[in-house]
Amino acid sequence: MFHRLSYEHQLEIAEKFLSREIEFLTARGHKLELDKAVLPFLVRKGFHPKLGARPMRDAVEKLVGDAVADSLLNSRDACGSLAVDEGHDCLVVR
Repeated sequence: MFHRLSYEHQLEIAEKFLSREIEFLTARGHKLELDKAVLPFLVRKGFHPKLGARPMRDAVEKLVGDAVADSLLNSRDACGSLAVDEGHDCLVVR
């Protein structure tokens, strides 16, 4: 039986996955800066009460990848600030 992860540990895990994803995208020419609300948003989306942080990697890859893909599909450069769009409950590149 495992103890529930503290919020600080959840933030650390999300930060590690996010930094890997940002490095991956930077190597492909997409330079992103992070808004301060991104990490708490990813923790909220990627943490499961019973599974812990196991779904975090998938959540980070999907949410960040969707933001970059949406930016590219709308004929915009996928470089800029990665921020939270609370109205649509997703990440966006601004």
